[in-house]
Amino acid sequence: MIHTRPTSNASAVTLAAPVAAGGPPARARSRWRWAAGVTLLAAVFLAALAAGDLALSPSEVWSALTGTANDFTQTVVLAWRLPRALAAVAFGAALGAAGSIFQTLTRNPLGSPDIIGFNTGAYTGVLLALILIPAPGFAATATAALVGGLAAAGLVLLFSSRSGVGGHTFVLAGIAISAALGAWNTWLVYKTDTATATASSVWAAGTLDNTRWELLQPVLIALAVIAAATAMTAPKLRIIELGDDLAHALGLRVGATRLLLVVCAVGLTAVTTAAAGPIMFVALAAPHLARAVLPRTHPTLAAALAGALLLSIADWLAAHAFAPTQLPVGAVTVSIGGVYLTLTILFRKR
Repeated sequence: MIHTRPTSNASAVTLAAPVAAGGPPARARSRWRWAAGVTLLAAVFLAALAAGDLALSPSEVWSALTGTANDFTQTVVLAWRLPRALAAVAFGAALGAAGSIFQTLTRNPLGSPDIIGFNTGAYTGVLLALILIPAPGFAATATAALVGGLAAAGLVLLFSSRSGVGGHTFVLAGIAISAALGAWNTWLVYKTDTATATASSVWAAGTLDNTRWELLQPVLIALAVIAAATAMTAPKLRIIELGDDLAHALGLRVGATRLLLVVCAVGLTAVTTAAAGPIMFVALAAPHLARAVLPRTHPTLAAALAGALLLSIADWLAAHAFAPTQLPVGAVTVSIGGVYLTLTILFRKR
C-alpha cells in the first residue's frame, strides 16, 4: 500500500478534481460544451437587445453597441434594453452560483435559497424597510434584504446546529423558517397602508421591467465584490465533498469555510432579491441543468452560466411572449419550474 501525505490545499483540489476520461478528446468535448453554452447565452442576450416595439436587426444592435448608430437607436439599445439584458445575465448567474453552493453544502438537490428560506428572509427585510423608512433608496433596500437574508440564514443554522449544514435538518429548518416568515410577510402586507402594500406586492412578483442604469450600477458592483469572494472560496467545495474528516486532514478549516460560503451565497441571493424581487426556481434548477449539459470540472461556474441562460430566456419570454402585455419574470420562472419538476417526477417514476 502506498501512503500519501497532503502537502497543501492545491493537492486537495487535485485530489478532489474528477478524472477526465478519454484524454484530449474528453477535454475537447468539454471546451465545446462551454463554448456552446456561452454562444447560446450571447444569442439570447442579443435577441433581448433586438426585440421590442422597435425591432432591430443584428447589425443595428451591433452599431448601437459600437456607437455608430443614430441617436434614437443608441438610446433604445443602450439606455432602455441593455440594463435589463445585463441584469438578467448577472442576476441569473448570481442565483445559479448560490444554488450550486447550497446544494453542495447540504448534499441535497432541494438545497437552494428559495426552498430553504433565504429569499423569504430577504423579502422580510425589504418589507420592513418599505414600512419603516419613507421612500427608501436602493442602498437601504439592499441592506435590508441582506440583513433579512443573513438573519434567516442565522436562524436556520441555529436550528440545525446539531446536524450541521450537510444534514437533512438544515433543509427542514429552512423550509420551516420560510413558512413562518412567509406568513409574517403576508400579515405585514395586510397591516400596512395601500401604497406600501402595492409597492411590496409588485416587488414580490420578481421583475426586471424597471431596471435602469442608476439601479443596476451599484448592484453590479455589489455582485462583483461578492462574486470575487465566491470565486476564491468555491474551489474548496470539492474538498468539503470528500467529507469532513478528510477535509480536516487536508488542512481545511471546514466550519469557517462553510460559514464563508453560506455568507457568499446569501449575499448573492440578497442583492439580487433587493434589486429584482424574489425570483424563484433559477437557483434550484440551474445546478441540475449545469450537471446535465456542462462539464463538471467547475460546478459553481457552470451553474452560474446555466442560471444566466435560464433567467435571460425567462425574461425574454416575460417581455415578448405575450406582447404588448409584460409578465413579471418571477411568474415565468415559477411556471417553468412547475413544468420542470412535474416532468422530473414523471420520468423518475418510469
